[in-house]
Amino acid sequence: MSTPAATRSYEELEALCAKLEAESGRNLVMQRDLIHAKGQVDSELMRFKAIQAYSAMALHVDDADAFFSLTLESVIEAFEYEVALFLQATDSEKLMRVGGEFGFDEPPTELPFSPKWLKSDESEILAEDDFLLMAWVELNLAKAIVCPFHDKNGNLAGIILGGITKNGLEFFDDIEPDHCSAFTVMVQQSGSLWTNRELNGEIREQNDRLGSLTDSYSRFVPFQFLELLNRESIEEIDAGDHVSIETSVLFADIRDFTALSEALGPAGTFAALNEFLLAVEPMVEQENGFINQYMGDAVMALFPDQVDAVLSCAIRMIGQSRELNARRSGSGEMAIRFGMGISSGPLMLGAIGGGKRLDSNVVGDTANLASRIQGLTKLYGVTTLFTEFTRARLERQEDYCFRELDRVVVKGREAAVSIYELYDCDTKPIQMQKHATAPRFAEGLAHYRSGEFQAARELFEACHADAPDDNVAKLYIVRCADLITTPPEEPWRGVWVLDEK
Repeated sequence: MSTPAATRSYEELEALCAKLEAESGRNLVMQRDLIHAKGQVDSELMRFKAIQAYSAMALHVDDADAFFSLTLESVIEAFEYEVALFLQATDSEKLMRVGGEFGFDEPPTELPFSPKWLKSDESEILAEDDFLLMAWVELNLAKAIVCPFHDKNGNLAGIILGGITKNGLEFFDDIEPDHCSAFTVMVQQSGSLWTNRELNGEIREQNDRLGSLTDSYSRFVPFQFLELLNRESIEEIDAGDHVSIETSVLFADIRDFTALSEALGPAGTFAALNEFLLAVEPMVEQENGFINQYMGDAVMALFPDQVDAVLSCAIRMIGQSRELNARRSGSGEMAIRFGMGISSGPLMLGAIGGGKRLDSNVVGDTANLASRIQGLTKLYGVTTLFTEFTRARLERQEDYCFRELDRVVVKGREAAVSIYELYDCDTKPIQMQKHATAPRFAEGLAHYRSGEFQAARELFEACHADAPDDNVAKLYIVRCADLITTPPEEPWRGVWVLDEK
């Protein structure tokens, strides 16, 4: 038989119920605390997510006002305050400048300040009777949270404030102590971003100054010159620095410069030269060349590894000069005319000088030949000549209108060189004349080189009849007549030797 359960007394049952009630109460309290703690954790997590999003966006904001606005909007979003301020330190320790604001109707532009009013470098919650809020009475704040931030040297750079006005007390939640850690993180992050922004601004200003200085240097020493010498800046160049390069040289010289300078006087001549260079220099740059030297009434431009570009540049320079002369003619001023000589080949480029003063210069037959060939433009009555060395390096010969003019030995050289006229530089009517007579001209040149001067003369006369503006045909008519009258010494090679530059 089973033993019957012992009968509990009333007192025992009452004690057991009290015990169960207390245990249930403790469970309810624990559950309430857990719910509250979870709410706090969720709120804190939300704030830190907002701070993370703010940091990611603020990194890409350059404008100061946009940075202030983003910062304060993020404060409001993360903490749900009524108002916010971004304050910046000034040169005076007694003032803070309002860099940005959120929620205020008419905030002041400056606020009184003393570093003594801040109790720490972290967030502080201030009541209405706090000395700081009393000093900023015009903000009408009932409660606020403030946190300072510092610059790279540890000096106070500013303060960020979030708050609730006296008018908003019944509409906004209180500022809680558990806001402090997240608010400190956000302000410190904002301060770091602001300091970085200011540092970047200083770097940009320095780069702008350096860029301006570099641009000034480049007006005297072209960047391409530095690149060819493998130098980063002008300070790295020493006398004797040089490099061997393959390049095309364009030598341009103003015609009748003596007459021009006599007519214009020194000041007028300088003005005319600068007007001319202002018109033609961009054409050099646009064809990836650079002017290496200005030599009074002459200019030397280099086109490293750009043979076709040098011919295109010559054509464009002539086009610009025509527009320039049209303007000068309209003002009653003298036209500026010039000739160009072009050659291509190896060249030594470097810095020449005694140490205290240096100049960029080139040495080599290619530059000398371009200069000599330019001088021949006057003899042949043409605008632009180039050598066989340039023609051999052209990649698109079909893009240009040119013809062989002669084989010459220029002063200072022993070997003969073939020269070509780029008649793309002529006006359209003269281009058409020369193009139409090109086969007959080439035939006349072949007879001339074979010593058949009478046959050559007849062909050149036929060219002149159809192309009356062709100065080269006229020159060959006279030359052939002289050679018929006074035959050359044997053996005749069809080479013209020049004794003058």
